[in-house]
Amino acid sequence: MGAVKGLKLYPGYEPFYPHDNRLKVVYDLAVEYDVPVMFHSGDTYSPKGKVRFAHPLHIDDVAVDFPDLKIVICHVGNPWIRDCMEVVYKNKNVYADFSGLVLGDFSDKFERYMKNQLEEMILYAGEPEYLLYGTDWPISSMKTYLSFMKQLDLPADKKELIYWKNAAKLFKIDVAALKTVNDAKNMKVKAQ
Repeated sequence: MGAVKGLKLYPGYEPFYPHDNRLKVVYDLAVEYDVPVMFHSGDTYSPKGKVRFAHPLHIDDVAVDFPDLKIVICHVGNPWIRDCMEVVYKNKNVYADFSGLVLGDFSDKFERYMKNQLEEMILYAGEPEYLLYGTDWPISSMKTYLSFMKQLDLPADKKELIYWKNAAKLFKIDVAALKTVNDAKNMKVKAQ
């Protein structure tokens, strides 16, 4: 029990809306086991994708109909970041991650644009307890996302929420247990 930490669905890559009635059983199970459901949202990076299915506004229906379901809007709905912002602000059971915004590395111009978008989202939606760090590695580099995070005009404690604390809470990750395992591995390496 507890091995599954979340589910991810791919509207846009697959032709279905998040509020499709056939998914009710999935949402009911996710609520029963307290497992978040993540939704691809926004651009599909595939010419065969159908972005009308991946608009973040469709997730609002799910959030309203399943208020106990924890939801993550992946990629902040890019390019519909303002719509994602509203869905997150309105629904206390909705989170967003900012993974997969670029293929490879940020250009300076796009990095400045996305920095402004995320700072506007935080200003609008409030304290960033709903925002999750992500990269979509290996299509995006960890280095470029870490650099991006440094650019955000936020105090260190808010960045720490985004980096890992929000995700640890949402996905029920026992950080103390991870530290214990890591410490044991380090001790084993030193002993060799």
